[in-house]
Amino acid sequence: MRARPRLGSHIEGDGTTFSLRAPRASRVELALFAQDSSGSWHETRTPLQPLADDPSLWSGHIMGVGIGQRYGYRIDGRWDPAQGLHFNPAKLLIDPYAHLLDGQVADDCAIFAHHANDELGTGDLDTRDIRNSAELIPFSIVTDFKAREVNRPNRPWSETVIYEAHVEGFTKLNASLPEKIRGTYAALGESSTISYLKNLGVSALELLPIHHFTTEPAIKARGRENFWGYNPISFQALHPTYSATEDPITELQNSIDALHDAGIEVILDLVFNHTAEGGKNGAMLSWRGIDSLAYYLHDDNGEILDFTGCGNTINAADPMAQELILDSLLWWSEVIGVDGFRFDLTTSLARDAKGNPDPRASELITKIYHDPILSQRKLIAEPWDVAGYSLGAFPKPWREWNDRYRDGVRNFWLSQHATGEHPGVADLARRVSGSDDLFHERGPDASINFMSTIPD
Repeated sequence: MRARPRLGSHIEGDGTTFSLRAPRASRVELALFAQDSSGSWHETRTPLQPLADDPSLWSGHIMGVGIGQRYGYRIDGRWDPAQGLHFNPAKLLIDPYAHLLDGQVADDCAIFAHHANDELGTGDLDTRDIRNSAELIPFSIVTDFKAREVNRPNRPWSETVIYEAHVEGFTKLNASLPEKIRGTYAALGESSTISYLKNLGVSALELLPIHHFTTEPAIKARGRENFWGYNPISFQALHPTYSATEDPITELQNSIDALHDAGIEVILDLVFNHTAEGGKNGAMLSWRGIDSLAYYLHDDNGEILDFTGCGNTINAADPMAQELILDSLLWWSEVIGVDGFRFDLTTSLARDAKGNPDPRASELITKIYHDPILSQRKLIAEPWDVAGYSLGAFPKPWREWNDRYRDGVRNFWLSQHATGEHPGVADLARRVSGSDDLFHERGPDASINFMSTIPD
């Protein structure tokens, strides 16, 4: 019996197999792009077929296609925005399983599924736009990276000291590094970087988001750019501008290996709670065009729910979104080689299909810590979102950012020593001794005691 196709693009034999899950689609086309000598792109479309035993999974094997091929998807289906259905084959879609992307999101009205009049997406939300968005969003790229042996330090939680850093900002001004690699993945594995971390007593380097991201339209309108990376257009593809080479994946792997050799673990800050597609008037880049109802939380009227402050919330209660998140975690762990994850706004990931948060009942939270591989990685929750606060509510083996520790320490140092007023002493004692009021069932190392974050 033939094995079920793996999601994404995979080199197999004489070509590449492309597979995508799109249960509500009526037609899925693979769009392949080739560039001629003049620099113009030409598109070839091939329909994928749904599997007989799983019609939600569309797949096709294309002979002669190999590493470096640029591609995307075009998906047709019912157009009914009021019910959360936004299918539009005029829009090229990023493969959510692509590991590299080529290009950036353009400032153009044609990147919206509806008819937009400006780059903010204002316009007629009920009318399907027919303008082609190819070349206005990044192409997905076929790669061929596989799971590898990783020499992990496996530092116990009791010895863990985390240093949070932005890949570019961390080494951009380090004059001891060659100028070409400052602010890049390569710089993370350099001896001067490692010596700096070891001299501080750091055991784990936590990287702010390194998945491919874009700048929000409202920020662009003010002439500014998103520096921090909390606006993903992919959960798996690396952000390309942090690379000193044409191969960011190998570059990052090499730096992680160097950090591991020095006894330093690597933790990733992951933004799985929302995407750059925004709210109801947001762009169509990937998930919205594949299956908005599966990937985003909606209310009973088809309106996107926003518990993140970013326009949308990933529907972590849906098996399709869970599958993508779990597969993404395994990619970062087993191929890239990271040792743990800090989940941004984790309360959003613990919400059910109606938007109610319950970390202990969440299928996704449970699947992550029951996975035989992921359960061996460091799992850190930021236990809140813009509408919920869940500190102390996550199950073992999850650890949680403890803002009560941060506030307790700060309040102590703000005490009025001149007048003899020390309102923060009792709380300080409780926080530095393990916050038993929050973690009495899980022990003191369930608390990630942080003082400040980037940005803070």
